[in-house]
Amino acid sequence: MPRFILLALCAICVSLVGGCAALKLPQPQWPSVGASAPVGTPAWWKKHKKHAVFDPGKGFRVDGVEGYFDENGRPINARVAKVVDKGDSGGGLLGDAEFQKRVSTIKESVGLGPDHQQAQADFDAAEELFRREKYGEAAKLYKQAAAGWPDSQLEQDAMFKQAESYFFAARYAAAEKAYEKLIRKYPNTAHLDKIVTRQFSIAHYWEQYHNYRPRWVTTPNVFNKTLPMFDTVGRAMKTYENIRLNDPTGPLADDAIMASANSYFLRGRYLDADEQYDLLRKEYPRSEHQFEAHLLGLKCKMNKYQGPDYDGTPLEEAKQLVKQLKVQFAGKLTSEQKQLVVEADAKLNRELALREFNMGRHFENIEWYGSAKMYYAQVLEDYPNTPLAEQARERLAAIEGEPDAPKSMLDPVLNVLPESAERRAIAQVPMINDRQTRLASAVEDQPQTSGGDAARGATIRK
Repeated sequence: MPRFILLALCAICVSLVGGCAALKLPQPQWPSVGASAPVGTPAWWKKHKKHAVFDPGKGFRVDGVEGYFDENGRPINARVAKVVDKGDSGGGLLGDAEFQKRVSTIKESVGLGPDHQQAQADFDAAEELFRREKYGEAAKLYKQAAAGWPDSQLEQDAMFKQAESYFFAARYAAAEKAYEKLIRKYPNTAHLDKIVTRQFSIAHYWEQYHNYRPRWVTTPNVFNKTLPMFDTVGRAMKTYENIRLNDPTGPLADDAIMASANSYFLRGRYLDADEQYDLLRKEYPRSEHQFEAHLLGLKCKMNKYQGPDYDGTPLEEAKQLVKQLKVQFAGKLTSEQKQLVVEADAKLNRELALREFNMGRHFENIEWYGSAKMYYAQVLEDYPNTPLAEQARERLAAIEGEPDAPKSMLDPVLNVLPESAERRAIAQVPMINDRQTRLASAVEDQPQTSGGDAARGATIRK
């Protein structure tokens, strides 16, 4: 029985070594008598750590060995970008920091840990392949080099060149994913400007391709490596958003917002387009797209409005945009655009007047004549040049003698009850009825003109 167990252990060791060779992985390094561990490895650092001298600002120094080392014995030969939020990745057991540390320790103990010399060799070989435009092979070596020297400048450069290899190989989905992976680990990378430029090009290509050949979100892409697997235009919009989030003060942040807003606008998604135009107007006041964001945002808000029975906020916001276009961008408006702005302003006035008039009709129908008078008078005061002004004047004349509020069956009972201090205090507050009376009387005093000039000539005397 012991002999069988010994044979089984030998077979496992042979298969492990053979499997590593087949997968082109580093073979386990077994300790040998009299052999010294390479510089920078955990075994070497364990032997020399007690005698290492720390120089502030430089690192640990070992006599007889060139360079400086960190607290784990790894060579310090390059400045590494700051790693942000590397603690809890939120990936369950596999994302736990302590679990990953234990796995790394086990891998290092069997010779599968980081190999700095091999990583540098892989990076140099990948650079040669990249220069020869063998991007597919280069991407594999860049990935291997990055894994061989984690948390280093070499890893950062290798991750960037891996993404570049995918980009020049026209594998845009893989390239965009690799760029985003690099930014997540190194938000302050020196390659940020080039990454944002590449991402913008990829998103623009995906958007234009969808406009040329649209397809359903659930339609898979199997053969075209330039496109994502699903939802081409959705991935384009997400990439535009990543550009703004990753580099909010960069030169392409406002361009990305404008591109996504225009895409939503052309596809009739006015709610999403209006949100992007609003973001551009508020967050990037010096953007060259301000004029277009105001003009197209006005169109979006008017298309968002669903009628007098729904929220009127889009109308109020559209009125503000009309005012800004007339004042801030008067010199940029062409004659045709000026006419469109004037027509939009007139339409907004009609819609706002209709909302006020409908509210007056509502309170008139439920016999709250005081509120109805207020809304009718508001139409005359704010929108005297609309067709509804004359109708509002007629309704005011029709309900002139009606009580402000309907009578209740409880009024006789309430009148015989003693008046409380709260009721006496409320009675001293000037009520809105006084304003309604003044407005109604002002309407009666208006000079009447003949024909359609009656509505246009009505004004409020305060």
